[in-house]
Amino acid sequence: MQYMKEEWLAELKCRFGDDITKWAFVCPACGRITTLQEIKDVGGEPNDGYTKCIGRLNGKGVSGASLKKGRHPKDGCDWAAFGLFGTLGKGDVVVGDNGKMIDVFRMADAPNIE
Repeated sequence: MQYMKEEWLAELKCRFGDDITKWAFVCPACGRITTLQEIKDVGGEPNDGYTKCIGRLNGKGVSGASLKKGRHPKDGCDWAAFGLFGTLGKGDVVVGDNGKMIDVFRMADAPNIE
């Protein structure tokens, strides 16, 4: 789905509330759902939460080769939305204020968040 930046932010607030640490995204490669709080806890920045799998930040992520073998790690993988294959067609696009289009991980469904 494609969103204008303000629409995307409004949908995140509607889905998860105003506390951005509760906002959650799905890695297109391994399917792990990660909140921005989890990203923060491993030393990442909020922007990392919608562009990088937590495994890329926590040092525990598996490589793309392992994912091809069907391994879906609980600690995430090393995927990034800005890589060669983007979001594998499983993400969203956000159009910034400057008109630049950014590939991002899709938002998680609110009921899946613990």
